Amino acid sequence: MAQSGIIRNGVVWRDTSGNEIWCNGGHMIREGDTFYWVGYDTGPGRWPWKIHLYSSKNLADWKFERTIIQRSGKFGDINWAGRPGILYNAATKKYVILFEHNSPQYQRHRIGFAAADRIDGPYELVNVQPAEPGRSSGDQSVYQEGDKGYLVVTMDSDVGGRKYLNTSLAIFELSADFQRIERKIFEGFENVSGDRRVVPRDQSSREASHIIKVGGTYYWFTSALVGWNSSATMWASATDLAGPWTHLRPVRTIPPSNDSYNTQHDFVIPIVGSETTTYLYAGDRYSQYTKVGTGRNIFLPLTIEDGEPTLRWYEQWRIDVATGRTITE
Repeated sequence: MAQSGIIRNGVVWRDTSGNEIWCNGGHMIREGDTFYWVGYDTGPGRWPWKIHLYSSKNLADWKFERTIIQRSGKFGDINWAGRPGILYNAATKKYVILFEHNSPQYQRHRIGFAAADRIDGPYELVNVQPAEPGRSSGDQSVYQEGDKGYLVVTMDSDVGGRKYLNTSLAIFELSADFQRIERKIFEGFENVSGDRRVVPRDQSSREASHIIKVGGTYYWFTSALVGWNSSATMWASATDLAGPWTHLRPVRTIPPSNDSYNTQHDFVIPIVGSETTTYLYAGDRYSQYTKVGTGRNIFLPLTIEDGEPTLRWYEQWRIDVATGRTITE
């Protein structure tokens, strides 16, 4: 398949061999001049789940590397493995993938940890634990800053003897080898719906979170709790991961969109170049479930203007990954 370097939104993406890309709910890291993208393969008629790895040098033309984790071997009794986030630990020289682990014996998520010497595996299941003892969790992602790794996760709660799902957002610091949870450093946000019938008011019904750092400020992005449907992306900021965090508010969109251009926020990553940094917004469009719109993945440039994130829509655009510049003409 001819390579173009052009990111085309609103179409079904195909890899360099011409096959459809299946890579939702994932994460991306860069090594040298190559970007590696992990995500899960799921949809009607596509069970059991799989976690795939793709690579690209320009963020537009993606090569399918291989299925790196699937329901077999030590992963065989996992009923669901979702939201994979990948970290590289320079001290251990290991790649570590954190994922939602949902087994038949545990009907809501724990955190699965898989490690490998190479980014394309083979991965070994090295640990499974709840984010916090006695509590289950939902959507999750990872954040890395230097030799520190973090889990960003939606937490469940027991209130008055009744279990509530997706009630708050939390950050946990990982162990030095990134293979277990060390401690919780933040949990909070108000329930933006203000509906006491759903969750306590001082907690939040949000999911699909991810954190980036711009200068000395952290930005936390998250979607609404609307299943596979698209929603407005919201954000909060802080100068410390432990907070205090600002109130959640909608990301500005140009042109205006009340559902992030028919996507659910997945992650945002910095594309650092010799001249500037472009922040890449990756959105999931679960059209395989909703039947709304075309394609399953959307990449868009996100800018931080006077401390406020702004998302702009382009049907076609590209990034000069060497300079970091966005090219939209």
